[in-house]
Amino acid sequence: MASRELSTEAALREWAKGGFKPVYLMLGEDSAAKSAAMTALKAALRVDDFNLSEFAGNSESQAAEIVSACLTPPMFSERRLVLSRDLRLGASGRRVLAQYLAEPLASTTLALLSPERKADFKDPVVSAAARLGGLMIFGPLNPEEAASRLRSQAKALGFELSSEAAEAMVQESGTEWGILGGELEKLRLFLRGRKEAQVGEVQACLGYRRDTGPFEFQNALERRDAAKSIALLRRMLEEDAGHFTILPKIVNILNRQLKAKRLLKAGLPQDQIGRELRLSPSFLPHFLREVGKLGEARLAACLRACLEVEVALKSKSWLDPGIELERLTLRICR
Repeated sequence: MASRELSTEAALREWAKGGFKPVYLMLGEDSAAKSAAMTALKAALRVDDFNLSEFAGNSESQAAEIVSACLTPPMFSERRLVLSRDLRLGASGRRVLAQYLAEPLASTTLALLSPERKADFKDPVVSAAARLGGLMIFGPLNPEEAASRLRSQAKALGFELSSEAAEAMVQESGTEWGILGGELEKLRLFLRGRKEAQVGEVQACLGYRRDTGPFEFQNALERRDAAKSIALLRRMLEEDAGHFTILPKIVNILNRQLKAKRLLKAGLPQDQIGRELRLSPSFLPHFLREVGKLGEARLAACLRACLEVEVALKSKSWLDPGIELERLTLRICR
């Protein structure tokens, strides 16, 4: 099913040529990237108010209204755009949408934003979107993917971004597309019509600076470097990164290591493991070496400890999140 995903780059190229699918289902945890894609789709279709219908999409009763809008022919235009800002329609509402997508109106594009992080192909809407070629998954980017997307988007904006400049932007701003997209737009304005951007232009233009790199804490915790992990954790807390953002990072690190452990145990080749975990080929050997030092039972126990901390922080308001996260980090590194 993964091969049936539509990448952002492929969608942008398709839209630039005037090609539009009957449905785009945009899901994944990168909400900024989803929002940017939805904005790009609206701009590419250039629909007016007569041919645009927008819905919150947060109740089952709206499914019939969405389908009704989809079945309405465009007025003085080639296409109608129907947007749903959410996909909390319940099982019956999803079935209604899936029934429409079995035979969608050719002149309508239906765009759906979903809060789901992954594609569940048992969901009839997900399977219909995949069948029609409009399933878009906005997962977290690794540094290589972020740099590649920057270069591709820069070209779409009318200028060339060197690979060194793209890597510098990722190193300075991290991999969150909401931040990177904003910095890329600022760089375009900074260039004032020039057609190429090198590292010097990036360094002169970047307005977002991090005190802590996005992968420093991850790398330290993956190595079980207790001293560095605690130091970086305290810096993130000083930078106002709340526990509700730090704890999921810790869980993601452990989940990825546990998955790698199980894939190695199953005998999968390293390159396939790298694709499964979205790891760059250059980083993969180091990552797998660290995973080889860890026990599967220990990783599972650490994940249970994360859940215990999450429950405790939600139910016991008197607890200090910083202290609890430090205890958890030390427990993992022990």
